[in-house]
Amino acid sequence: MSGTAKTSKKNDLIRPLADLGGVKPPAPAWFDWAISAASEEGEVEVAGAKIRYSAWGETGGRGLLFVHGGRAHRNWWRPFAPFFADCRRVAALDLSGMGDSDWRDQYSLDLLVDELFAVIEKAGLDQGGRPIIVGHSFGGWVTLAAVEREGNRLGGAVVIDSPLGVPDPDEGYAVVRADKEKASTGPTTMRVYETMEEPVSRFRFLPNQPAECLYLVDYIAREGLRRAPIEGGGEGWSWKFDPDKGKNFDIQFERDLLRAARCPLAFIYGEKSMFAQGDSLNHLRDQAKGRSPFVMMPDAYHHLMMDQPLAFVSTIRTLLSCWPVRVGG
Repeated sequence: MSGTAKTSKKNDLIRPLADLGGVKPPAPAWFDWAISAASEEGEVEVAGAKIRYSAWGETGGRGLLFVHGGRAHRNWWRPFAPFFADCRRVAALDLSGMGDSDWRDQYSLDLLVDELFAVIEKAGLDQGGRPIIVGHSFGGWVTLAAVEREGNRLGGAVVIDSPLGVPDPDEGYAVVRADKEKASTGPTTMRVYETMEEPVSRFRFLPNQPAECLYLVDYIAREGLRRAPIEGGGEGWSWKFDPDKGKNFDIQFERDLLRAARCPLAFIYGEKSMFAQGDSLNHLRDQAKGRSPFVMMPDAYHHLMMDQPLAFVSTIRTLLSCWPVRVGG
């Protein structure tokens, strides 16, 4: 697992695949096994939008739902989901405006929570008891919103490296505010590339970070592209995500979830992540004591499953083997 990340002069942006010339990097056997593992492909309609998902494992097992981050897609989880399917019913979804799910004219945090629970029901994740949700970054915010609204339907929620502020204990906190100026400029035009190799070579993480597991980066980059018409004729490639998603809705939590969560919470952060520092993390650590497991993964940035993939699998496996702990019926 090695590779030299190419850095552009503009803001020192790291494009990990830039030097490969579009050639797929070699991958270990576990990765080939995981992405070739059979999955059920399904969809469910939520408020007029088709939401796609993939599922692994037998129905009736304890449910586990993976929720991707911003501008990502469900196949970020395909290299990892099969590791949990031997005893669980596992699923990963594309949130609306990302992956293969439909785009919307208007998005809301409430609609995204509706999508999570619709997939839980359609994929049968609730047939083995209350399921657990694992959400990364933006997906962690959606996961927390599901906990705030209907946490009683969940067995637990794992938040992975989501940037969280310091909330007011009585009034909660705003994580993201709608950008009214951008929202008023009209729809954004998505660039179309003539070849797949060009956008793959330009792929980078947000926030900016290095990467060594290039086979993972290459895989999620290719899975994040779709065929698109080129102006003047022919077809090329563009990114699947809606570039306008997120600029017209707020992410607001009405209360300090860490003090009054409606289901058990756990937190995992990358030791080198820009979000694993400052007052918000100190608040999270303080509130987690005695309330929630708090795990710091060594030598990992924000996209920690891409930095330390097998350590990530082991961390989630270990967590789920002993958490959440319930007393009584």
